[in-house]
Amino acid sequence: MLDFDPARDGFSFPNRYTWTDDDLDTLATRLRALSSVPVALGAGLGGAVSGPVGGMAGLAVGAALGRLGLGDGVVRSIARRWSTFGLCGGMALAAIERWPRGEGAAPTAELRPAPLRALLRRRQERTLRASLPRFAGWWLRALASRDPDGWADAVESELDRVEATLSAGRPALLGLVGDAPDPFALHQVVGFGIDRRGPLDATLDVYDPNAPGAARTITVTPGTRPGRAAISTTLPTGRSATTGRAHISTRPGHLAHAFVIDLP
Repeated sequence: MLDFDPARDGFSFPNRYTWTDDDLDTLATRLRALSSVPVALGAGLGGAVSGPVGGMAGLAVGAALGRLGLGDGVVRSIARRWSTFGLCGGMALAAIERWPRGEGAAPTAELRPAPLRALLRRRQERTLRASLPRFAGWWLRALASRDPDGWADAVESELDRVEATLSAGRPALLGLVGDAPDPFALHQVVGFGIDRRGPLDATLDVYDPNAPGAARTITVTPGTRPGRAAISTTLPTGRSATTGRAHISTRPGHLAHAFVIDLP
């Protein structure tokens, strides 16, 4: 186990943020390539009333307006449907980057959120660029599967990768996947310890940005069916008693998959 202490090397504030104008502006700018599509289609359909040439012209004008930010309001209105949001990937990566603490540097736990907000947002974007296809793929597999357990070969391979990363003296950035209907309910944590008892028998120690100062665990055991691996966790998964929304998984204490996120 690495000498990574969540109470010292993790952030002391929770992974819970409310939207600011700067957050919304940044989000709208990052998603402008996507938000310009409905603007272009709407303009194209409107122009098509006057014929094919008008449709093509409308499409071109709409695409140009979308690139200039006409769809930004749509992005902002969608984002505001959630009163709060998280930057788990940004917090996890920033904690890894600050470990081990340099000579004279303040412990990560002593840092305050406001001055770090822009940095955490950039780190979040970096982790998502590196991991989004894998998150999407494993999440869709979890939704489609009738078996709640993970896939043994894939889980064993990821345990090997965690061991290799920790043996090299580096914490591992981990993506956690379950069958939560909302893809934004998936999560990222820092793995800093592993007790590997067998190919599919291991316990990982992790820092969860949602739980300041606390260490959580992820435990892998062979599944009840061939080719499967059971993944349990002390992270709070399952549906909220107040909102009914699921965090990571619809099942309490359960994950469908965990994988190492490789950063370029």
